[in-house]
Amino acid sequence: MSDSDKNRITLDRENDEQTRRLKKSLNKVRWSRSLMQIFWTAGPVTTIGLIGGYYIGYGTLPSLQLLIYFVSFTVFSGIFGLVAKVIYDGTRGHLEEQTERDILNVTDKLGDLILVVRDKVVQGYEGDARQREAALQLLRRVDLTPYGVNIAFTDLTGNREIGEIMGRIFTYRKIGLQTKVRELYTAHRNQINEVADELEKSSPSAAKELKLWFTGIIAGRLKYGVSRDKYFLQRVMSAIENNNPYIMTFRDVEEMMILAFELINGREIPTLIFSYPGKWKYASALDEMERKRSLYRVAQAKGGNRMRALASYLAESDYSSAEVFPDGMEINKLIKKVIAVIDRIAVKARLAAKEKDILPKEAKKLADVMRNSIELYTMAHEGYKESAKRHKELMQASDQWERMIAKEGENQASVKVGPGKKGIRIKESIIYLDEQARLEVCKHLMWYFEKEDLNYNSYSLFASFNNKGGMVARRLAIEIAVALEPHIHISKPEIQRNINATKAIYLGGLSHDMSAIQKQELGKRMAIEVDNGLGLSAIRLADTLVHQYNVELSDDAIQFLHSNYNAGQKSLKKIVNRKKTSGMTEREMQVVPPPLKGPKAGWIKSLHAIKRVAVKLS
Repeated sequence: MSDSDKNRITLDRENDEQTRRLKKSLNKVRWSRSLMQIFWTAGPVTTIGLIGGYYIGYGTLPSLQLLIYFVSFTVFSGIFGLVAKVIYDGTRGHLEEQTERDILNVTDKLGDLILVVRDKVVQGYEGDARQREAALQLLRRVDLTPYGVNIAFTDLTGNREIGEIMGRIFTYRKIGLQTKVRELYTAHRNQINEVADELEKSSPSAAKELKLWFTGIIAGRLKYGVSRDKYFLQRVMSAIENNNPYIMTFRDVEEMMILAFELINGREIPTLIFSYPGKWKYASALDEMERKRSLYRVAQAKGGNRMRALASYLAESDYSSAEVFPDGMEINKLIKKVIAVIDRIAVKARLAAKEKDILPKEAKKLADVMRNSIELYTMAHEGYKESAKRHKELMQASDQWERMIAKEGENQASVKVGPGKKGIRIKESIIYLDEQARLEVCKHLMWYFEKEDLNYNSYSLFASFNNKGGMVARRLAIEIAVALEPHIHISKPEIQRNINATKAIYLGGLSHDMSAIQKQELGKRMAIEVDNGLGLSAIRLADTLVHQYNVELSDDAIQFLHSNYNAGQKSLKKIVNRKKTSGMTEREMQVVPPPLKGPKAGWIKSLHAIKRVAVKLS
């Protein structure tokens, strides 16, 4: 052996993952207590039980051989059970631990992203409007101190005196001195109304918030839940359906994140859904059309969201640029440009594979970009293939609905709510994620976080003023909808109606410096605190019955909804008296999904060629 051989040090990696897991599972077992339980059960317990049972059954004592048999059987069964547990913990048990970590990681990441996207909402405003929006964020989402109320209303109105008045009223109201509150209310009512009327011109929402807090309708009740942004789910689903993420706002993105956060942490959302055991052919046809639309929306998300993700990936990989894929580009143009960019990368990879002096780092990067591009493109292709099928089914259901309405006439379809076999049945249900659904949703989101590199750089991606951060946020909202759809069916109109009618959990205590465990505990605690009243759900249900299904809401029905679900009678009567909107039966024009062929054979060949070179050089 030469001196150089003697002095050579060989480095290798020893993977002891299996050994580590086995040691961990062994450490989990409390051997002394487990063995004591086995021998206690096999000894005194089995002996006494066998003798007593045998004597009662046969009138004599069991033989020694039978006693030894039962004792031995108990000992071996216990030991084999213990060994099986150790083996399971060392093989499959770690997967359960991984899924629990995924749930915790998703909770942690969503908590951070909720805070960042709130900042993104405020960034969309300028000057006084930004100041008002920041104040509204505080008033709607944070349980403020009296000083905080003072600051918030000073910023909201631009009037320090109004801020001080509101801070004083809030202070007295919080400690229960209603006499003092009434005095301040009487003294400043005209002044507050004048400011609110002036504020109405520039910001109706700010004027409404001022009046609500002044009268004490919402002050101090945030812990029972925060009102959701109206129709946020419809906008998200519309963005999916039309392949245009700009249809949704950053507030919609925030609402989607909060919905996922609360469901993952055990929120149960009560719902009211009606059924019709009578001959409601026209309603059945409309339900079928809505069901087909929900399937179509999900398929659109799988296609459009993946294609936009691919465009973003190509720009971020420096093989294209943001100018080539501007935000909001029409999907057919986007697809053509994406294919052209992948064509260029494939040609570059094929030529690079033939070069003799190509650097290993360059070869590996080309191989990674080609692999990821083809993977995302394939996902988009599968989504659009399903989307075309679902679009055809939706159009058939829409045609059937129109023919039925034209044949039977709208007046004949009217049904009264009341007793009888053909009446409406209201079903109470709950929207929630069971254990398996939680794991699947979190696994899906973890995959997406890794794809978008959101594991460590969430703030830099979201908080930046460039368009990339905005599009990443919107795509995440769409991805959350895709992850939740198989489990709670958020594309269904009745599910959207019920979620919109409930309050979101209060997350005013959320902060960036909280640990993942603290965020999870906050989510679980607020899910228990939130108000789950069904009053608003009943009102929304009544509105749907009257204005979509042409149901005549009788006085008895109004009283029924008021008595059982605490729905406001004034609101219900307003629904009945409101003139029915026209065009309910007009056919909705659906956007035909773009045709998308599968990955090109040339791409696959280029990937294989550059992969061989990358492996050879590594």
